[in-house]
Amino acid sequence: MLHDSYSRKHSYLRVSLTDKCNLRCRYCMPPGGIDWLRHDQVLRNEEFVRLVRIFVSMGVTKVRFTGGEPLVRKGFIEITRETRRLFPELNLCLTTNGVLLERFLDDLADLRVRNINISLDTLSRKRYADITTIDAFDRVIAAIDDASGMNSFSVKVNAVLFKETLDELGDFLDFAAEKNVILRFIERMPFTDSRGDYSFLSSDVLIEALAGLGELRRDNSIDTSVAMMYTVLRQGREVKIGVIPPMTHKFCSSCNRLRLMSNGRMRTCLYDDEGADLMEPLRSGAADDELAGIIMKAIRKKKEGHSIECRSDEGGCQALSAHSMSRIGG
Repeated sequence: MLHDSYSRKHSYLRVSLTDKCNLRCRYCMPPGGIDWLRHDQVLRNEEFVRLVRIFVSMGVTKVRFTGGEPLVRKGFIEITRETRRLFPELNLCLTTNGVLLERFLDDLADLRVRNINISLDTLSRKRYADITTIDAFDRVIAAIDDASGMNSFSVKVNAVLFKETLDELGDFLDFAAEKNVILRFIERMPFTDSRGDYSFLSSDVLIEALAGLGELRRDNSIDTSVAMMYTVLRQGREVKIGVIPPMTHKFCSSCNRLRLMSNGRMRTCLYDDEGADLMEPLRSGAADDELAGIIMKAIRKKKEGHSIECRSDEGGCQALSAHSMSRIGG
């Protein structure tokens, strides 16, 4: 049912539960920080659940909770539990920075949240503190250890691509082989002005560097809608690597994602401010079919693709939006 005018079917909803985050990553937040949404500007627990219910009734089969940092949201478990109660077969996923993850793992396992993506841009404690401005490296590593050691989860480690990433590739591969996690390298996306030297690096440069570290094999059979999948042999183990190149190898034609921001705004594209406000009609008493109509109208207006380009030799891209990535939800 959730088809746009280019026949793309949208079955994946990313839900940003909060714009707040317990890290201050220099490439994500602008130098002056951001103005957090007021409490009344954020969807309530039951409003999140109701909107998820409407999206699922329209054909969504996968929901990923994001932020900001979703685990700082008071009521995160309650939202997840009610969603699972309503939809026992729904594919529930989580993206987190991992700082608070350990305390939630048992609940997540009980609620059958099977896929957890953990953000970790470096394996250097010093560089981690420089990027995030917070000393939480050990907690994130411990969370990855615990999550990957449980049989309940498929764990992916997400790293944004920087030129320094190339110096750590061998360490990342060894880490993934040891922990039995999937690595995902993501081209940096330009949202708001950032702090520090975090210039754009093309995924093509990454792939060339990976090829120099072992037998690299492209595996189209396990590609996702956004990631080109590779395997490389490391420590006698086959390490799976996802390369997500939204700037240099656009995947707009296969995009199946919708986004619900914590302020009730729906986005049909990460790179487009257009979409639809669902909070105002929801709080004004709109029925489910009215909200579904607003959602469909926005989806039918979704553009064929984004027009943003980045060039490595120019050092980066112009900021796309007045919103920070923490507010949009990635």
